[in-house]
This record gives sequence, structure tokens and C-alpha cells, in this order.
Amino acid sequence: MGLVCGAIEERGIPTVTLAMERGVLAPRVAFVPFPYNLPMGEPGDREGHRRVALAALRLLEDLEGPAEVEI
Repeated sequence: MGLVCGAIEERGIPTVTLAMERGVLAPRVAFVPFPYNLPMGEPGDREGHRRVALAALRLLEDLEGPAEVEI
């Protein structure tokens, strides 16, 4: 994903990558406390998915450049 995000960012479109581990090479990485294959949380948890999505979108405003944060 890091290569894809980098290519998108080169075209002026900011991205946020949800990750379950450190060391992901992407411009903006949001670490989430969920197991692999569930970056938005448990299936069916609509409110939880909404919280993760909104937190990730807020990073586009809050971060001026590449960073790694926990959400």
C-alpha cells in the first residue's frame, strides 16, 4: 500500500493508511488496535467503523506531512 499511497500523494492527493503494526512505509499511517484483516474493527460494528473512518479523515487536516499516529 505504501507505494500506491506514495504515487497518489505525488499527484497532490493526501492519503491515510490504516495499519496494525509499525514499520509501514506510507506517507500517513494510522495505527489501529484491531487484528489483521479488520482495520476498521469487528464486522457489523457500524458505529466503530464510523469512528475509525472519521478519525482517519481528521488526520488529513491535522497532519501537515508524513507521520505515524495511533487512533
